[in-house]
This record gives sequence, structure tokens and C-alpha cells, in this order.
Amino acid sequence: MKRLLLLILLLVPSLLYAQLKIEAQRVFYDGAQRLINFQEDVRGWDEDRYFEGDELFYWPEEKKVLIKGNCLLKEGEDWIRGDKIFFDLERKEGEIENGKIFISQRHFYVTGRQIKKIGPSRYTVEEASLTSCDDEKPPWKFTAKSLEVQVEGYGKVSWLSLKVKETPLFSIPWAIFPVKTERQTGFLIPSFEISSRYGPQVTLPFFLVLSENQDLTFYLTRHGDGRGRGFKGGIEYRYALKRTDQGEIRVFGLHDEVLHKDRWAIFSRQKGTLPYGIKGILNLNLVSDDEYPWDFEDDLFEESRKEARSKRTLESTLFLSKTWPFGEATLKGIYFQDLTTKEDEQTLHRFPELTFRLFRKEIVKSGPYFETEAEGVNFFRKEGYRGQRFQVVPKLSYPTKVYGFLNFEPWALLRTTLYFTQNQKDPYKSLSYRVLPEGGFSLSALGFKNYRLFSQEFLHLVEPKLSFALRPKVKQSENPIYDSSDRLKENALFTAELLQRFQSQGKEVLWFKISQPYDLFPGLKEKERLKPLSMQLKFNPYSQFSLSAELNYNYWSQKIEQFNSNINFSYGKLSLGGDYTYDKSIKAESLKISSTFKASEKLDLYFSHDYDFHSNSRVETTYGLRYRHQCWELGLTLEDIGASLLRGRKAEWKVLLQITLRGIGSIGIKGGMER
Repeated sequence: MKRLLLLILLLVPSLLYAQLKIEAQRVFYDGAQRLINFQEDVRGWDEDRYFEGDELFYWPEEKKVLIKGNCLLKEGEDWIRGDKIFFDLERKEGEIENGKIFISQRHFYVTGRQIKKIGPSRYTVEEASLTSCDDEKPPWKFTAKSLEVQVEGYGKVSWLSLKVKETPLFSIPWAIFPVKTERQTGFLIPSFEISSRYGPQVTLPFFLVLSENQDLTFYLTRHGDGRGRGFKGGIEYRYALKRTDQGEIRVFGLHDEVLHKDRWAIFSRQKGTLPYGIKGILNLNLVSDDEYPWDFEDDLFEESRKEARSKRTLESTLFLSKTWPFGEATLKGIYFQDLTTKEDEQTLHRFPELTFRLFRKEIVKSGPYFETEAEGVNFFRKEGYRGQRFQVVPKLSYPTKVYGFLNFEPWALLRTTLYFTQNQKDPYKSLSYRVLPEGGFSLSALGFKNYRLFSQEFLHLVEPKLSFALRPKVKQSENPIYDSSDRLKENALFTAELLQRFQSQGKEVLWFKISQPYDLFPGLKEKERLKPLSMQLKFNPYSQFSLSAELNYNYWSQKIEQFNSNINFSYGKLSLGGDYTYDKSIKAESLKISSTFKASEKLDLYFSHDYDFHSNSRVETTYGLRYRHQCWELGLTLEDIGASLLRGRKAEWKVLLQITLRGIGSIGIKGGMER
């Protein structure tokens, strides 16, 4: 608020210091006072500047200007009104009586009984007020008895009050604040929370500017009263060196007086370009214990919070990549933290994982193509076998046309894998390998036809495809198992596939693919030959509706083994969304639904529900509303968090009340209660 008062006061000399074209009904010159007097319907212009008033006095020699009666100064969308405006162009000092100023950039109205510029960069305002409300009687405003501002220095205010409908909510007799045109170091608005279990919680943030593209925020939080967890400290570092190089790092720590132990957390989201054109992404989600994401969920980034709730894991990843015209190299690392167990001794991590890919390239003109991929991965964990896996997969292919319309592509590859295993307590050898040749072909065609439906042109594309992949049986039992690629089952797999697409006006309206694999490898039972039917669907007929789904159906059990779907729909004031996930292999089934209803131009209602069918429990239900006035907003959110038998946590209510004053900022109060 105080920073914008500076911008407001700087507007006056910028309006008057220019060469103006002036019109009036009458013009007089007073030789004795060396004064030019403009009277009746006085108006003036200079480029996009404009002013008007009942009367204007101009002293050319002294370079002074006085406007009286219904004064208006306007530049762009900004304006100043007052009973009297005086300015000394020589000394760059001035005064506005009963002034009202509008700053369009932040939509601020500022009033003052007397606004003075008493030096090159010094201003005073008597009986000042500030609001962003258009109403003649604003719903809220800040008022001050007096205000003194030194540009690029500090401001002093006496009897600062926040009034709602002319009723003071709080008042302080005196305050000092920095007046800078750039971001300024200082305390931010505190946040408040109330817990039925631990009592009140208060967080005091301190903002420190490091440079124009870097800053630090320090947090000091008191978690509850004598029943609470004590004091927690936090640091948040943000940087944006350029559009592609930016990130955020959060570090927290406390000695928990409830659990009587030290607890900490590190979270980061970073992306950037390193020397030699290397692109990097780093996401850290490290916590001292499995309960931290539930006890201090506001510390986590939104994506990590959802991952912790849905997957019961936290994942930290590092990704570096370098691309050349001929290939690509990547370095990856993945660290998992299982939040369902107290100890992570047997959790398997992958770091580093180095991959090099040589892009497909024609060996000779109109000849075969060659490509290859090589990887090296280090697997580690505290307990159990661990080691390294190195693999090279060169591949040859020869795409060609048959009968002028069939695309035929035979291919062959050789998968060579080498394992180094530590921990001889397990049955795997310290050195083992696998050599696995594979081959096959694909045969496809493309047909299309134009249709006219519902007064619209549609392009229907049909792409049938038949593919075959042969993988012989090789000995793999002596090799360790780190992931599914370490046990590649033999097959002679034919897959029939049909892809259909409908396009209209360059947009894909419908995308549907169905595929059925059948294994001809000798010695298999009939139930092992016919694999699950796979279907994929993407349907986007209108911008207000979208549907996507994936399904795997087992013919022999006559059951769906996997099904994922997402739907989004909006009509008028109502928006609906839903996600359903089912995977028989990992015993996962969940439903997430959400809705938003625009009850009026000012009021939005929203609802979300997350249910876990596998545990037959409700994860979370959220109810909320947001009321928007022209200059303020009120948000109310109620979170009904279900009990967790796995974690031994009771069901809990959480309430968040957030008030936003336009142009000023937001303040929120959060409360929680177990039930």
C-alpha cells in the first residue's frame, strides 16, 4: 500500500511539467503580477495527458501553476481530482487540496485532505485513505491521520487503521515502513491456524531480497500451545535467472515436543540449462519420518502432497539430458520413500541411471536402418541384494512399401545384459549375464474418407495393423530381479490392432484403438495364448467435454484387469470432473470427483471427493465457496479428511478462511479438529 502512495504522488509533476495546449472561454493577462488567467471551461492537452478545471493561473516567470474548482488531471487511465491543485515547476513542489487519486495499475483510490510535495522526493498526506473499491462508500479502506514519505527511504504513518464499512477493525498509533520502487526486505503477513488437539498455531514470515531474481523467506512457526509441537523454523529460497532456469527450495526443521525427537524436511523444484547445453530437472522430497507429510502438509508442494496421499510414497528425482543431431544421453536418479513402513531398508533406489540412445538412421540409401540404446543402472538399498546392470540393445529395421499401400517393416535386435551383484547371502552370483535376441515385423495400412455430419466436415482415418514379435526362451533365473525387464518372458506374439480417428477443422474429435495379442509360442496352454484385450479412447467433441479411458479385459476370467478413465464436462455455470483408477495387479481402486458451480457472478461453490475402494475408506472430501466483490474476496474451505487405519490416524475436520483485499494481499486462518 505504501509503495503505491509513492507512485501516486509522483504522478502530479509528470502531468504538469510538460508543454500543454490550453483552451478556455476567456483568457486574461495581468501585467502587474505577470500572470496569465484562464477562465471558464479550462481544458488542456499534451499527448495522452489531459486536465480541466474552472480556472487556471499560470506565472511564466516563476513557473507556477494553480488550478481551482473541479480540478481533473488525467494521464492514460490514471487521474487526480481535487478542489485546488498548485505546483511550483522550478522547485518541483506542489499541493492538492481535498484530492482523490486513481492508479489504474493496481486499481487504487487514494484521498487526502491535503497532499504536499515538499522536496525532490519527499511527500506528506493529511487525513489519508486508500482503497481499491469503486463504491462511493467503500466496503473497506485504510486510513491514516498523517503520512510522510521519503522516496527510496522510509515512510512514517500515524494512526493507521483498517476500516470495514466505516468500522475500525484495528488501529496502530504509529508505524514506519520502507518506500522502495523495487521489492523490499521485511516482514510479511502472518498466518494463523487453530487445532483442537494442539491449540493455536502462528507463522511469522520474513522476506529477504537477495537480488532482482533471487529471494529468501524465513519462517518461524509456533505449533500449538503447551500441548503443541513447539517451534519450527523454515527457509524458502527462490530464483528465476531466466525463463528456463528457475527453482524453489524449502528446508524445515524442529524438535518435536510431542514425539520428543528432531524432525526435518527438504523439498525442491528446479529446472535449468547447465553448461554445454545440458538440461536438468531436480525434484527433492525428503522427510525425516513417514508421518511428516501428514503432520506438516502445508510444507509440501501441491504435487508432492497429492502423491503422498494417493500413492503413500514420496519420490525424489534427478534428470539430466544432452541432445545431439545423432543421439541423446540422459542421467537419471530416483529415490523412493515408502510412507507405509517405518523403515525403508528394503526399498530399492536407482542412482545413477545413465542411458545413451543413437537415433534411427539409414545405413545406406534405401537400405536398412540402425539404432541402439545402452544403459547402466546402479541399484541400492540398505538390506537385500543390490548391484549394477549394464545393457546394450542394437536394432536393425527395414521399412518398405508392399503393393504401393502396405507399410511393411521387419526388425531384429540383440539384448545383451550384464549384472554385478553384491550381498552374497542371496542366491544370485556376483557376475551374471543374459543374451536375448528378438525379431519381428509390422504390417499396416492407412485409409481415409470424408464425411459431412451435422453441417460439419469430418475426416475419418482408419489404420489397421498386424505385428509379430518373437522372443526365444533363455535362462534368466540366475540374474537378480530389479524390475520387470529382468524377467522377459518368451513369446511368439501376434497382435492385431485397429486405430480409428475422426478429425474436424484440424482438431481430433475421436481417437480409438483396440488391440488383441495372441501368443503362438510352443508349449503354452490355451489360456496363456490369448492375452487381455486392450482398448484406448480419447473423445473431445466440444471444448466443454472431454473423455479418455484405458481398459484391459481378460477373456478367460471375463473380468477387467485394468481400467483408467478421466472425464471433464462443463455446461453453463456447472463444471464436473472425475478420475477412476482400477488395477487388479497392485490391488488399487480409487475414485476422485470434483465439481464447481457458479451460483452467481460473485459466488462460486466447489466440491471434491476422493474415495479408496481397496481400503473401503474415504480419503478426503472438500467443500468450499468463494465470494467475489469488485475489491475483495472471501474464500471458505472445509476439508473432511477420513481416518487412516493403516497409519492409526483419526478422521479430522480442517477449515480455511481466506480474505483477499484487491491490490493488498490475502490473510488466512486455518483450523483443525479430530473427530
